[in-house]
Amino acid sequence: MKLVNKLQLVIGSIVTLTLLILHFTIGDIVLTSSYSVNTIILLPIAVVTYMFLVYDIVLESFEKIMEKDFFNELTLTLIATIAAFCILEFVEALAVVLFFKIGETFEDYAKDKSKNSLKSILELKPDYANLLKDNIETKVNPEVLKLGDIIIVKPGEKIPVDGIIIEGNTSLNTSSITGESLPKDVKENEEVISGTINISNVIKVQVTKLFKDSTVNKILDMVTNSLENKSKQEKFITKFSKIYTPVVISLAFLCAIVPPLIIGLLNVDGYTLSSYELWQNWINVACSFLVISCPCSLVLSVPLTYFVAIGVSSKYKAIVKGTIYLEYLNSLDTLALDKTGTITKGNFEIQNIELNEGISKDYLLDYAYIGEYYSSHPIALAIKNYHTLNIDENNISNYEVVIGKGVKLFYKNKFLLVGNSSLLKDNNIDIKENGNIGTIVYVSYDDKFLGSICIADSIKDDSKIALNELKKLGFKNIIMLTGDDKKNASSIANELNIEYKANLLPLDKGKIIDELKYIGNKVCFVGDGINDTVSLVKSDIGISMGNIGSDAAIESSDIILMDDKLLTLVKVKKISKAATNKAIFNIVFSLVIKIGMMILSILNSSLSLNLNSLIMWLAIFADVGVTVICVLNSMSLMIKKIK
Repeated sequence: MKLVNKLQLVIGSIVTLTLLILHFTIGDIVLTSSYSVNTIILLPIAVVTYMFLVYDIVLESFEKIMEKDFFNELTLTLIATIAAFCILEFVEALAVVLFFKIGETFEDYAKDKSKNSLKSILELKPDYANLLKDNIETKVNPEVLKLGDIIIVKPGEKIPVDGIIIEGNTSLNTSSITGESLPKDVKENEEVISGTINISNVIKVQVTKLFKDSTVNKILDMVTNSLENKSKQEKFITKFSKIYTPVVISLAFLCAIVPPLIIGLLNVDGYTLSSYELWQNWINVACSFLVISCPCSLVLSVPLTYFVAIGVSSKYKAIVKGTIYLEYLNSLDTLALDKTGTITKGNFEIQNIELNEGISKDYLLDYAYIGEYYSSHPIALAIKNYHTLNIDENNISNYEVVIGKGVKLFYKNKFLLVGNSSLLKDNNIDIKENGNIGTIVYVSYDDKFLGSICIADSIKDDSKIALNELKKLGFKNIIMLTGDDKKNASSIANELNIEYKANLLPLDKGKIIDELKYIGNKVCFVGDGINDTVSLVKSDIGISMGNIGSDAAIESSDIILMDDKLLTLVKVKKISKAATNKAIFNIVFSLVIKIGMMILSILNSSLSLNLNSLIMWLAIFADVGVTVICVLNSMSLMIKKIK
């Protein structure tokens, strides 16, 4: 935030609060024969403060007028506050501007945070590539690689460009690209994509795509372009002002011109077109019309409703980066979600154990633990977190990792195998297939099959309930977008009764978001990883998990769920709906009162009803009273319990 903006908020808040206290305590004290403290002291202070607060609004409004955008929330705010000054409600005028400035600060903060997400995304970009030419290894910029070049990727290094393995096999950490925490095993003649990290062994890769065409660079470009081009939804008050402002100004103008023309031409009560009193009377009526129609209650209460809603959301552990996102959330009809870390817990757990005849559960887990003793693979950690065992390492010998299959070793001089079905079959062990969904670990010891363990990521406790609630709250379409394989994705989606698309890269997810929007859907995306950033910035509203989410996901999103629970999104959706209902009530209530007062004011003048004193008090109620009622209605959201 700029220093000037900070000063505007600080000075504006202090002066407004001070004037509010003085206005209602000593404001009516008469200092001279016809002037009070309000008019001699407080009003000049308010005018100077007002000019300091609105000078940038005036400049921005002028720019919009030059662009032929005459009726917007800036114009509405200026008209509202100038009208408030006309009836000496200068405290209200300052309050309106102050709330408007606070709203702008929220929006600027959200925009800056989105730009910062690019810094985290750039961490995906490989810094170098090991080019192998004439048996000489040279470290080069990935951008200079050509099709057909051979590169070496060592353990711990990022794969710089897309290519095919021509020598070696290894495991890859693909979580930054696919979002899946389970490493992917690859071997000769298999494709590898840029941005993934080599875990195990040295591999030689032949370049099949230039850096500018590689997966990681396309992700970088897509995120950058999406952040720059993401359409900012129009504020509710902006839409309203485009209708309300021209209507009010036009009616006031007609009120000042049409009646005196008619009365003067018809010579009613002896008035002529040149009668000064006639024109003065109807110009005064037009001014009263503008004062009565002053939309202070709207400019103040509608944004306030959403500011309060943001505060209420934070109480339920959700951070909303701007009022516009809370406004728009209520109108969305399509929900797309990442799987790992969003719908599921994002860590692997033992889901099922099947035992061979005569084998106990502890006996199977003991030998599975021994086999995974030296491994930090997520599957190994699931076994070791589930079961503990004291091991004498002197009993372990000939330990060997078989890439893509598991481990084999000797324990107490007897052969132990822990891995997938291929590992045991390769060593002539007959197994009983485990048909559960997930990663199946088979164990044999001393050439005897002990059983199998099914390990999988589990659904969060609140996911099913939350998704059912979100359907009731207006999300007609719910779809899971995941980098996981079809088998696992299908199992999760079927259990939750939602649609799904599997085996997706970040670019694929982004394209699906675009397709959904193209056919008219208003899309909300929920994710947690750096691989979700494309979808978060392409969707109408992006929502991230704040606890387990990556910095890139958090900074690219519009709403953050700090407790990583989808049920929190349910509460935010309910808060959004309640805030929208209150905003609509405030608008309808204000307009009904104001229209009634406008009609009464015109009738009083045209029919000579002599209700000037009554109309003056009703006008004050239509402006100040209605504003107070609307503000109180907005504030009541604070005591509403969201279940």
